[in-house]
Amino acid sequence: MFNGNGFMLTLGEYIYPEVAYLKVIIDGKKSSRFAVVNGKERIIVEGLSNSCHTVEILKITESDVPVLFDSLILFGEEVALGCRPADKRNRIEFIGDSITAGYGVLAKNTECAYNTYQQDGTNSYAYLTAQKLGADARYICISGKGIVCNCEGNYSDVKTGEYYNRQTRVGGVCNDGWEPHVVVLNIATNDACGNAKTEEFVPAAKDILQKLRARYKDAEIIWAYGAMTHRFMKEIRAVVRELNKTDKKIHFLPIESIEGKPQEIGAAGHPNVVASIRVAKCLSRKIRSLEFWKNISVCDKL
Repeated sequence: MFNGNGFMLTLGEYIYPEVAYLKVIIDGKKSSRFAVVNGKERIIVEGLSNSCHTVEILKITESDVPVLFDSLILFGEEVALGCRPADKRNRIEFIGDSITAGYGVLAKNTECAYNTYQQDGTNSYAYLTAQKLGADARYICISGKGIVCNCEGNYSDVKTGEYYNRQTRVGGVCNDGWEPHVVVLNIATNDACGNAKTEEFVPAAKDILQKLRARYKDAEIIWAYGAMTHRFMKEIRAVVRELNKTDKKIHFLPIESIEGKPQEIGAAGHPNVVASIRVAKCLSRKIRSLEFWKNISVCDKL
């Protein structure tokens, strides 16, 4: 939060082949996209009322290097930098791949390549679900990765569980005591594309769910799957049913595929914004139906 009528944000050096995009959201409503080519750019926002404003800056595209913030100058009369807004009571953690990252979500269905200007994490089902539920959220996702192999069938590539552990380890960016009420997995699409064998996939699926339960003792865990392929639908359902014998807080949510729906397809056969909205509605209904979530909502009203 800050008091003033605008600001200028200076970035640090950015060296990467693909242009990065940031989305700046003012007071939860007005938003603008900014391209970052080399980090020499400035993000300038002007013309706001001279009052208190909230600002959210999100990196909405993927890259192997971060976009760094170097310095901030506030504009206006009696400018002041305030505290960050209070956390929302409801918290969701999303673990996924390109679908969660918003890969190709802005593209036409004729686009086959990956372009960062056609990616936008705030138009993915995950971000839209969090917005719909009024929840704080974290998104841990990398395009092309799986729990057994990547989308090209490479078994030596970094796997979902590995990059999740890197982000949440001691000293990691997501290890700060923040704990979700709901964890949503949307993974296994790349294992299907990479032709992972069933006998390899099933134990890996069981393992990642058990490790999530060990980390989050009370969270509801939802495995949402099917937007791009139904290859492992039966296997995921069976693993969840097995674990339900001792843990009723693990759920499977089948998602209707975008296959045969050109109006829902973006780049390289990925869901577009239309599909993201549909999946967000489906997932939101599921989360709202959970007793744990209902209890949180009731407490908010008391």
